[in-house]
Amino acid sequence: MARIAEIAVLMHSLDLPARTFRPWTDSWIAPLDGFQVPVDAQSPAVWKAAFGVMAESPPKDTAVFLHCDYLPVNMLWSRGRITGLTDWNGIHRGARTIDVGHCRRYLAALYSPEWSEQLWSLYESIAGVGLDPWWDLYALLHYDDSAPKWIRRQVAGRRRVDVSGMTARVEAAIETALRRLG
Repeated sequence: MARIAEIAVLMHSLDLPARTFRPWTDSWIAPLDGFQVPVDAQSPAVWKAAFGVMAESPPKDTAVFLHCDYLPVNMLWSRGRITGLTDWNGIHRGARTIDVGHCRRYLAALYSPEWSEQLWSLYESIAGVGLDPWWDLYALLHYDDSAPKWIRRQVAGRRRVDVSGMTARVEAAIETALRRLG
C-alpha cells in the first residue's frame, strides 16, 4: 500500500503539460441530475447525502499532473513491486485527490474500506499535504450498478472478486468521506 501512495505522490510531482480537469465533462460520472442509488445499497441515505454534496461547486485545489485512472488494475506488478502503470489516455491537471479517490474506490470495492483509508493516510503522510474530501467523494461516486461487472472484467481472474459485498464496502468509504466533510 505504501508503494501505491509513493508512486501517486511521485506522479503528482511531475510538471507535465495536460489539459485542466473539468469534473462533469472529463469523466464518465453521471451528470448531477443522473445519480442513482445502487440497487444493493445498504443505506440509500448515505448515497443521497453524497449526491447532495456534489451539487456544491467543486473546491479550488492545486492542479497537479493526474493519471485519472489510477487504479490497482492499471498497475503492473512483478515480485510484489509495482513496475509500471497502464492506461494513460485520461491524463489531466487537477486536484490530486481525484487519483487517490479513484484508487480508494477500487481498494474498497476489491478489498476493504480499511485498505482504502490506509491509502488516504499514507498519501497525506508521504506527500505532506492534505487531501480534499469533496474531490474524494467525487471519485468514489464513480460507482454504480454496473461497477461490479466492470471491475470483475478488469481483474480478469487475477484474484477472487467478492461482488456481493462490493457496494457495501464502497458505501463505507463514501460514509467516511462524508464524515470528513463535516
